[in-house]
Amino acid sequence: MNAKQLKIIAVVLGAAVLLYLPRLLRDDGSGGTLDVGDGFSFVVTDAITGVDIVLADNAGTVRLAEGAGGWTVDGYVADEQKVVDLLGVIGDLASAETVARNPSNHAAMGVGEDGRRVEVRTQAGDRVLFHLGPRDTRSGGYFVRLPGDPVVYRLDGPAGGYLSRPRDGWRPRRVASVDTAAVREILMRRADQEAVLRRTDDGWLAGDAPADSAVVRRMLDVLPTLSASGFPTEQEQGAADFSLPDASVEVFSTGSGDVTERELELSLLLLEDEDRGDWLARLADGTEVFRLAGLTVNRLLPEALVPVP
Repeated sequence: MNAKQLKIIAVVLGAAVLLYLPRLLRDDGSGGTLDVGDGFSFVVTDAITGVDIVLADNAGTVRLAEGAGGWTVDGYVADEQKVVDLLGVIGDLASAETVARNPSNHAAMGVGEDGRRVEVRTQAGDRVLFHLGPRDTRSGGYFVRLPGDPVVYRLDGPAGGYLSRPRDGWRPRRVASVDTAAVREILMRRADQEAVLRRTDDGWLAGDAPADSAVVRRMLDVLPTLSASGFPTEQEQGAADFSLPDASVEVFSTGSGDVTERELELSLLLLEDEDRGDWLARLADGTEVFRLAGLTVNRLLPEALVPVP
């Protein structure tokens, strides 16, 4: 076979590939990626006042809502920075990466009518939505689809991850933050024991004796960023009775808060959960209940303050 014949064969094969390629790309859409049409476009021009993440099979809704006191998630205080991050991207989502065209694939890809969907509420009273499936484990991104559009796209960027958070993932973990440089007194109660730590010019006292400096240091290390290990269920929170706490801690700084020239910086109530090995915690003037790890509580409320010999 000479060079001229090889050239003719190559041209014929090339033409055949070009003719067959559109059919190859117009398969049932169960895999592959192709830029087609206008793609996925979800644009919100009005101010966003709420985002509902409706779980698959209507198993529940994670509702983010803006109120007079800020953003909440299902009525709980929401983490402001996480909401800001979401609002920064959800109003302008776009993708031209097609992964399926056949509606028979919708349920398997999590973007069917019974799948998870995201509904955005605006200041004008509008409600716009899109279907959001799970993460594409092969190539990253998340499966998305607009209502009435059979085409499924892959959405890259952080929005899919943000919208996949459970309710508690939107809640702030920080319980309190205390400037330890200003702390002058700490009152601790645990079971039927009570102890008082006082800062003097010569150091910390436990009662009238010098306090163990290592114990005090571990305690003070917790106060600037006292963070929850998690949250109780609604049933656990409803059953928690903080009128008779198992332990408590009050932290005071020097100020003009009362006649003793003490100013209350932190008042924390605690209930021990022996089955889980951790604690339920609530600020004395608050309503939200947190879980604190046993190690955190042991540092914050040591079972014994050993005086320096």
